[in-house]
Amino acid sequence: MKKFKPFVIPLLFFMVVFIAFTSQNLKTELKLPIEDWSRSLPLQTEKIGEVKPVFQEQNGIQRVYVPKENEVLSFHVTDKLEVQDKQTIPLSIPSPQDFWVQGDQYVFVRDQQLIHYDGKKENILDQNVRGLDSNPNNIIYFKENEILAVEMDSWKVKSLKKVPEQIYSVVLNDKSDSFISVRKSSKETTKQVKVTFYQPVDQFGYKEHVILDKEEQIHENHFGFYFIENSRDVTIYYTLFTNNSGGKSYKIYQGTNPLNANKDWDFNMMTFIDNNGVKLENPKFIQYGVDANGQAKVMFTTRALRSNEKEAVNVYEARADGDVWRTELRSTTNYQSLHPNWVGEESVMWLNLVGYKEYTFSGASKNPDVIEKSLKITQSDMKEAVSATVLSLFQGLIFAMSSVYWITPAVLFALVIYIVKIKLMEDEDKRILYTILALFLGVQLIFIQKLFNTHYYMYAPDFLAFTGSSFVIPIALALLSGAAVWYGRKQDWSKLTAICYFAALNTFFLSIVVGPYMF
Repeated sequence: MKKFKPFVIPLLFFMVVFIAFTSQNLKTELKLPIEDWSRSLPLQTEKIGEVKPVFQEQNGIQRVYVPKENEVLSFHVTDKLEVQDKQTIPLSIPSPQDFWVQGDQYVFVRDQQLIHYDGKKENILDQNVRGLDSNPNNIIYFKENEILAVEMDSWKVKSLKKVPEQIYSVVLNDKSDSFISVRKSSKETTKQVKVTFYQPVDQFGYKEHVILDKEEQIHENHFGFYFIENSRDVTIYYTLFTNNSGGKSYKIYQGTNPLNANKDWDFNMMTFIDNNGVKLENPKFIQYGVDANGQAKVMFTTRALRSNEKEAVNVYEARADGDVWRTELRSTTNYQSLHPNWVGEESVMWLNLVGYKEYTFSGASKNPDVIEKSLKITQSDMKEAVSATVLSLFQGLIFAMSSVYWITPAVLFALVIYIVKIKLMEDEDKRILYTILALFLGVQLIFIQKLFNTHYYMYAPDFLAFTGSSFVIPIALALLSGAAVWYGRKQDWSKLTAICYFAALNTFFLSIVVGPYMF
């Protein structure tokens, strides 16, 4: 037992630090995204691949349709994030794409064929189809140079417009009979982008409003158009993707205009700010909506800090506040979030990465029952907390490398004495040994002040980041190191050996306590 005595206090201290850090990391895992919103909870659905779900509100309940390899999974999600009425239909719909669904009937595009599935068999409605968009009352699709619609009462198709440019997309919103078309024509080094808003004037025709007509550079792509009608005004949103020298960026633009004012459209970039005043960049998987007060709202995913210690691709919801959009964190998952969507006014759901190309649905809510449920500690919470602790302790090794700065002066002093007057070293003269120890601790205390910087105080937990911590912690750990030497020292150790043991223990203690937060 005596042979292990030098390691008793270091091991006990390591266990205390490990438990304290794991407890702190567990608190981070259990932290709500904002007040009155739950943590993320997995929905009771199976794992799926990376697909694009279709969300549809039916009688006030959200219905989700998930295209899989040879079937379509569908289910209801309540405002308490309960999954009900799971069904599967043996139907192959390629993803990602939008498709129309109502009951057991589907309209979708596969192999450039527009297909209507009536619940029993597939019927081909048209050929050479490039894409479609729909809402419960309309199905608009397009070929290379033609926009068409499906008449749902007869399942026949009719042409709406032929254009000279190539059509890239058509866009509907959830309720309107209006739609947008995006067309592009190639030039030598650029493309001309033309975006037109089609407003129905009667059952036979549409009035056209050109929204955007500009050159698109080779490294740019205008996509993700959407519109919200408000009385006679229309607000148009779109995403601009740029790829300059390998640097990719996504920006959202917004413009509002009265349709019949014959004014040029002016689009402004939307700036998203989180509750810490940090600008959120590169929003993806945008969802647009209107809240109960008639105000526009936006939901998206982006990579940002979820907490001081953790970064992930999470879901954010934003509302306009003057010239900026104030965001609130909605998800607390640890990896990647895709395709967020609202479930009523007080809940959201999205696809959450859980493994290699494997996703599940997760959700969050303002419902008090869901909040209470989300605060229960799970096996995943413990796993993430322990993993974060282990990773942080390994990061402390970087700090251990810095110890060379305060070890070197003491070593050089001992080396000089050894060369000049070796007898003092052999006799273990107390003045020499105390000088070595003072050099070690003094230089350490001076140098370490630079490491207790803004980064440390931002990331360290409160019990390690207090006024005077840059002096209190090193001194306290030096005293603990001395106690460990006094308790664990063996009888056959020389005083110089004890000092070396002290230096090793002191560096170890500093590395695991403050090292994880200094770099």
